Amino acid sequence: MCYNNATCLVGFTDKGYKCVCPPGYTGDHCEKGKSYFALFNAVFTNLNASGRFGPTTLSSHYTGQDHDGQVTLSSGIQQWTVPYTGDYRIEAIGAAGGYDKLNNSAQYRGRGARIIGTFSLNKSEVIQILIGQEGGINKVDYSSGGGGGTFVVRGANKSLIIAGGGGGIKKLKSRHSGCDASSNSSGNPGYRSWSGGSNGHGAQIADTGRSGNLKQDDFLDSSSSP
Repeated sequence: MCYNNATCLVGFTDKGYKCVCPPGYTGDHCEKGKSYFALFNAVFTNLNASGRFGPTTLSSHYTGQDHDGQVTLSSGIQQWTVPYTGDYRIEAIGAAGGYDKLNNSAQYRGRGARIIGTFSLNKSEVIQILIGQEGGINKVDYSSGGGGGTFVVRGANKSLIIAGGGGGIKKLKSRHSGCDASSNSSGNPGYRSWSGGSNGHGAQIADTGRSGNLKQDDFLDSSSSP
């Protein structure tokens, strides 16, 4: 008996038949999934979305690619239906932080993390993918926001791989590793800044000026800015 839609040819072996396996399967009966990433290559992007909100349409972004027809979109999250059972190498990259109007600050922006892992996935299961978006670019003032993280989740909430986004900067004149995303569950401390978050939570300490709690006069100032 041949599995996984393999072609069964009569003769050829002492069993009286031979299984011709489809891509992604091996074994005498094509019962074993193999490392499908050698044959399947899909690149997921933020679909050209920017700012605080995720993409609202797939359009024809993946047309002609290996995952064409396998992806739907729901509330900015891409839902990918796995085409074959096997091992998939997944590389997740967090988005870079933004930069401000200071000359050359773009080259010192916080960099997102790059995390790689290999996971056994099953045909027809749905993987949820949220791609981080670049932090805001401030051409008016000194300061910018951080980049978004990239999340790959199995089912409703089982994380497979997460890559944090790079930190925001203010008047930065050189590169500082503390502004880059961390590769573990605790955030980096930044540069001349407050401690990062820990155990998957955001930072718990900040000042009352520009990094968390806005005072009323801050709000009035920002609303009257050009």
